[in-house]
Amino acid sequence: QSYVHRGFRHIVPLRWFRVGKDKPRVMILLLRQPHVFSEEEIRSAAERAWGIAFWGTHGSTRRILVSDDMRVFLQAGPHQLSICSTAQPYTKSPETDVDWLPSLNQQKAWAGHKACCWIYYLTETTDLELADCVIARIAVELLDENCTGVYMRDDFALIPAETASEDVRSMGAYRSSESSI
Repeated sequence: QSYVHRGFRHIVPLRWFRVGKDKPRVMILLLRQPHVFSEEEIRSAAERAWGIAFWGTHGSTRRILVSDDMRVFLQAGPHQLSICSTAQPYTKSPETDVDWLPSLNQQKAWAGHKACCWIYYLTETTDLELADCVIARIAVELLDENCTGVYMRDDFALIPAETASEDVRSMGAYRSSESSI
């Protein structure tokens, strides 16, 4: 991103950068090493997140599906998510692109990632806060020692691994009654 764009972000409220109908909400797990989450890992994470069983059966409102390109789709009641991994960092050289981050922990998290796991909220909504809560519920269950941090692209926010579990869990619980299935 350019310095002009970064400066502009500090003047214009972040809510003006929120995504519309054509761009789904996303939370990105920054990973030390590439890892493709399996169908079983996603299923276990979803079952921990919502406390109920998930199946792969057609017609179920709680199911996990895997596409031919290894993208995992999760339906949790009315909420549809896509989870895909890439063996590439978010930017070409994250280790040199840290000046936009205010804290040393954030800079280390950004510089230390070599791969990403993207969690998209696919259900069309104008309730971005609810979408973030749903994404957070599954994201926190996928966090492990391979994760350097969690990046929320739409809000230009990065949560380093040291606080990610607690911060993302509280985000997911913020509207827990509405994000239930």
